[in-house]
Amino acid sequence: MRWTFFMPIIKMKNKKIDSFFDHFPPKVAEYCFQLWHDYSFNFIVSKSRDSKLGDYRFSPIKGHQVTVNHNLNPYAFLVTYIHEVAHLTTYLAHKNKVLPHGQEWKSQFYVLFEPILDEELLPAELVKVLSAYLKNPAASSTGYQPLVDILKTFDIESPAGIPVHELAEGTAFQLKNLSFIKGKLRRTRYICKEINSGRNYLVAKNAHVLPIDIS
Repeated sequence: MRWTFFMPIIKMKNKKIDSFFDHFPPKVAEYCFQLWHDYSFNFIVSKSRDSKLGDYRFSPIKGHQVTVNHNLNPYAFLVTYIHEVAHLTTYLAHKNKVLPHGQEWKSQFYVLFEPILDEELLPAELVKVLSAYLKNPAASSTGYQPLVDILKTFDIESPAGIPVHELAEGTAFQLKNLSFIKGKLRRTRYICKEINSGRNYLVAKNAHVLPIDIS
């Protein structure tokens, strides 16, 4: 099926992007466009953010807004986009009366993804992993390692360093010009002490870091 709606211009940090379709896998881009058309939300392709891959917000003044980080590969972009649209549809059905990542959101996430869980539209291995993940999706796609691993295979360039979860506790590493000591895991993030200040930070377990020697 193809849609004949006009091609919208979306925002990226106050700049214009020529096509809605630049960031999605080609075979599912029109489906994603249809969601935007049906639910009429502000869609922003954001700068990269270490704290999140995307988000959904609603305000009486600005209405519904979905953001997705610009630096994600097309398949990671797709997963994040539908994750956030599921927050929107959950809000429309239940307002703030349910948990953000409760069963209602999980059901919406599956319902929105189900039409494109097809090996003719997406790579077979990704469909297999997504089908398992969507039975009980985590609050973040980074919380399900098989999905993290398969999505990483579509990256054009591998990020420098190694994921922090592969380091032993107590290992020193560098991240964004700061030096840390890896601590214990708290859900999907590690409590890490910044060496110079002694302050604790939460570092995503899949953040790529550079091990350093401080001996």
